[in-house]
Amino acid sequence: MTDGKHAHGGKEAPECEAASGTVVTLAPLPKIDLRDAHAIRRELGSVYRDMRAGRLASQDGTRLAYVLDMIRKAYETAVLADRLELLERTINPRKD
Repeated sequence: MTDGKHAHGGKEAPECEAASGTVVTLAPLPKIDLRDAHAIRRELGSVYRDMRAGRLASQDGTRLAYVLDMIRKAYETAVLADRLELLERTINPRKD
């Protein structure tokens, strides 16, 4: 982008060229809350409801759901690793 406008996070806002040949700058999407398993589950439910209502193509919804499931698995792995580390430190305290 040549006018120097940046979207949230310092990234340039996406552009697309309309059929008339004019360049249109797209507004950045709102940030989605994915901070915990409950938020990820809510977002999965939102994707599902959008697919059921026809607001989101099934193929696109399936892709989003797949990525959300990968995020959920990564979150779950991180939580379990933290809990395991805490248990190990409780069972085997360091002797300094």
